[in-house]
Amino acid sequence: MIEINLLPEELRKKKKVQRFKPADLSSVDLSNFNLKSIRTLVKEIPALRWALISVGALIAFHMLLFTTGIYAKIRVHSLAKKYDVMLPQKKEADDLRAQSESITRKVTAINGLMVKRFSWARKLSDLSDSMAPGVWLSELSLESKMTERAAQSNDKSSGSKNRKGAATEKILVTYLVMSGYTSQMGESGAALVGKFIKSLKDNPNFYSDFSDITLVSIKSDKFDTQEVMNFKITCPFSEHKD
Repeated sequence: MIEINLLPEELRKKKKVQRFKPADLSSVDLSNFNLKSIRTLVKEIPALRWALISVGALIAFHMLLFTTGIYAKIRVHSLAKKYDVMLPQKKEADDLRAQSESITRKVTAINGLMVKRFSWARKLSDLSDSMAPGVWLSELSLESKMTERAAQSNDKSSGSKNRKGAATEKILVTYLVMSGYTSQMGESGAALVGKFIKSLKDNPNFYSDFSDITLVSIKSDKFDTQEVMNFKITCPFSEHKD
């Protein structure tokens, strides 16, 4: 029987077009499933082919990550062993570097003194000229330490009212330290030390490089079998001096 569709074309039902061609599995013999059958399935079913490719790529990617992780672990272990071997050498190198820096600082200080060796020779000569009878020195040394002083300000209008709350600043001061003995005890020994300090201050060639001369300590002591007074004097260098 022949059917005639008299409906307008826009009202006619459109036939569904199949997007994907169904796989023809009639040629695949599932009763004897082997490698050839798998190849046939892959050729006949594109989706299966892409799925297999995706699975293979994923497996290869994970194997690459696994291999990279193992290599990295081995490399880290190897580097850790090398570091453990080099650690004593590193410590020795650090110690040598610290010693080198210390020697460099000492050499710099010695060079500074050598540049002024003539002035030091004159200074020692002036010190010898200022010695008082009954007083002798046992040690001369240089010491440096941080000290505080009132911060210098250019504002002269504040006057003395603001001195109490004035700010302070830290400066590095170098001292000439003199240690020695007096042959007399008690007040007589202290008087001899005082006379020696006055003689140093009255000697302009010696005192010109210092801002003050201070008696730090004085106490009774024994030199061999003789009762003596041991004293210590500090002479801070002026700020414009080294």
